[in-house]
Amino acid sequence: MQRLQGVTLGLWSSFTPVPQYAFATLNLKQLKQRMKSVGSIRKITKAMKMVAASKMKQDVQRLENGKHFGIRSIQDLFAQETYLQKKQLTFKINKTLIVPITSDKGLCGGINSSIIRETRSIVRQNRNAYKLFLVGEKSLGALQRAFPELLTQAITAIQTPINFANSSSIAHQIQLNVTEDIDQISVIFNQFKNVVQQVVKRVDLLNRKNFIAQFRLVTKYDTAEPEKEFVQNYMYEYYVATAFYHAMLNNFASETSSRMNAMENASKNAGEMLDKLTLEYNKVRQAKITVELCEIISGASAV
Repeated sequence: MQRLQGVTLGLWSSFTPVPQYAFATLNLKQLKQRMKSVGSIRKITKAMKMVAASKMKQDVQRLENGKHFGIRSIQDLFAQETYLQKKQLTFKINKTLIVPITSDKGLCGGINSSIIRETRSIVRQNRNAYKLFLVGEKSLGALQRAFPELLTQAITAIQTPINFANSSSIAHQIQLNVTEDIDQISVIFNQFKNVVQQVVKRVDLLNRKNFIAQFRLVTKYDTAEPEKEFVQNYMYEYYVATAFYHAMLNNFASETSSRMNAMENASKNAGEMLDKLTLEYNKVRQAKITVELCEIISGASAV
């Protein structure tokens, strides 16, 4: 019996005491503080979702109103009139100015990373064949580090809501960076399909020289008022400005819709996390009450 008692005592002496509430990852105070933090985050994301939804409706309406403006109007002119000419022009593309359009702000899903990924994929095929004109803070932060020698200019803090005037101003800056060795301008942006779908699109624009050469093909008459050169230059300005305006409208609508979806998902995840924390809080509180009751009953029994 003594040996058995010794063994028993030896076994018990090898055990370390279990700390109270060791099964709980957090104590009540920590859980309560975390629940408060998650609840505050959910309120913020819900508010941001409502703001994004309001802006998205306005951006989509602007996109609908401006869908008749853009490169298609010039392309339709070419398609309707070039049948008068037997000769069709083709141009050799040696160097391209790439214009990726991203947002200035984050928290809008993966639309910016999609543009950056597409731009990197194109440039890495042949770095010597491209230059970059960046639009938006997010593209500047990512592509300036990757291709510093290709960067010509960057524009950030774009005025909102977007309109044809400020789009034309940016388009004019793009044209100033089109040097003689650049044969083409490629605008990369997010095309708005619907609230849950945005796709990366690339639109290629001619440089001024090639555009004027193509424009001559669709000129029916030798004389025009005002001068033909003025009309050609004006049409090229309009050609680039409308294409860029259409791209900006699509990108802004894509940004706000993607931000609305991102904030909706964030609110949903915060709600699920809050439910789990509430359940954990109730479990810990119940365990604490049970242990305290056991201690009271044990103390009363001992007395």
